[in-house]
Amino acid sequence: MKVLLMTFNAKYIHKALSLRWLYVSNTSNHDVDIKEYTTKDDIEQCAINIAALNYDVVGISTYIWNVECVTKFILKLNQINPNVRIILGGPEVSFDCEKYLDLPIECVLRGEGEQTFFKVVDGVKNVDGYYGKDYISDVVYAKSDLSYIETLESPYFLDFDLKDMKNRYFYFETSRGCPYRCAYCLSSVDNQVRFFSKEYIEKQLMQLKEYNVKQVKFLDRTFNADNEFAIYISKLMEKLQLNTTFQFEIVADHVSDNLMNYLLYEADVSKYRFEVGVQSFNQKTLKAVFRQQDSEKVKEVIKILSNRGYQLHADLIAGLPFEGYESFKDSFNQLFDTKPHEIQVGILKLLKGTYLSEIQDTFVTKKQLHSPFTVRATKWIKEDEMINVEMVYHATEKLLNSHKLFDSIQIFYELNLFDNPFDFLLECGIKLEKLTRPYQIADLFLLVSDVLKHHDQKLVMAILFNDYLKLFRQRPKKIFNDNITIEVKKNISEILIKEYLFVDDIIYNYTYITYGYFNKQICYQIIIYSKQQKIAQRIFMNCESYKIMEEN
Repeated sequence: MKVLLMTFNAKYIHKALSLRWLYVSNTSNHDVDIKEYTTKDDIEQCAINIAALNYDVVGISTYIWNVECVTKFILKLNQINPNVRIILGGPEVSFDCEKYLDLPIECVLRGEGEQTFFKVVDGVKNVDGYYGKDYISDVVYAKSDLSYIETLESPYFLDFDLKDMKNRYFYFETSRGCPYRCAYCLSSVDNQVRFFSKEYIEKQLMQLKEYNVKQVKFLDRTFNADNEFAIYISKLMEKLQLNTTFQFEIVADHVSDNLMNYLLYEADVSKYRFEVGVQSFNQKTLKAVFRQQDSEKVKEVIKILSNRGYQLHADLIAGLPFEGYESFKDSFNQLFDTKPHEIQVGILKLLKGTYLSEIQDTFVTKKQLHSPFTVRATKWIKEDEMINVEMVYHATEKLLNSHKLFDSIQIFYELNLFDNPFDFLLECGIKLEKLTRPYQIADLFLLVSDVLKHHDQKLVMAILFNDYLKLFRQRPKKIFNDNITIEVKKNISEILIKEYLFVDDIIYNYTYITYGYFNKQICYQIIIYSKQQKIAQRIFMNCESYKIMEEN
């Protein structure tokens, strides 16, 4: 039979590993293709194109972000070719399956499909996870035998993927399942952790040496579910000596002393990016969502790893039970104090199959009526307060997580130029919403300056210039009037030429002189760009003595 495996990814850079596992599980010699679209593609045209290829079976991987695309696609494809068999799988359809049978599909396959999908293609219904109009399996969620699927062809280095290896994420898994039962997370459905063998993992990862892969994203729900296993994988990656970063999801308060010591004293900091699900620091909230968390240790681990230079992406979720507006604000401010590389301000989505989705009527007062069913208000947080959270989310993304103003905002906070990070970013977010799109980088700096207009403007300007000027490789447009005289700038230029032997052509034609902030004081800042537009050289000079304070 002619079989298509397909999905709609959020972005082209993403890659569906699940389809590739199904592809290599084809032991019946069917003619199998994989096609990946994005949610921004023309759904109707996708259906027309696929119908023209006359597939017998189309298997679709369905997620919370693409279920509406999938639904539209199925209806159009069936309209063009009512004889095509359509099989749905993926987390979004593995629960509340009955409503999807209203679509013109054959069945929903719940759970992992490596040992079930092609049996169904061959006409077998008596398989784990099968949900159809005339047969429903007693096994709700199918699980594959990892020792069996290790015998299949590798899904990581398929011929049709090789040409784009450097342009897409490389998704990899060393385990399946999660040891925790967080009430908001779909991973809680499978809390039995199963590990791939070390021999299999090493064989796969060692092949990365042959390809230019920029980022490996581990799909493990909790990378340090077994801390010693995590150390083993980390050391294995260190052997590769590649210009590649590796991204993991870790539980911060379960980082063992051995793993911490390895990360602090042996690991190559530049190779790692960690995702840390904090969600809340409200103990009543954490208990309500079945999350046992030592919040003080979480903060300590984030601080230590951030100070060491690791990139940490820390998550919060607004809309959880017992988390009111002031409580969420407090959680945000506590997390901000740990200085993670990024703070993800999320709003609760009621994922099918999760405990919170089942009890939503007991605490949710308003929600989005379509996927992803985002909570808009609860018994503890009002709708207008949730809108404020969204404002903070946008400001956090544009100002902090983009790292355009990360250092500036940290310094403003240390200097007590605002009372708390949440309220400061809320004010920035409100102003951000009023900006005319598309806005320029300079607009973000002017916005922050306006929020801090009641403070020493020379100080604010000097701090902002530190971040602003490093974003460019040629002299940018002026955003503030620093009032430094032509005479002072001429004196600085002459000192750099005479005392520090800088070339006059570079100083006069490729230099930006203004105020900066270094060593807790306002100073002159000299940014030296180049004809080749390389990374600019930065010099700080004392305003009184004209002595260089630092050069980098």
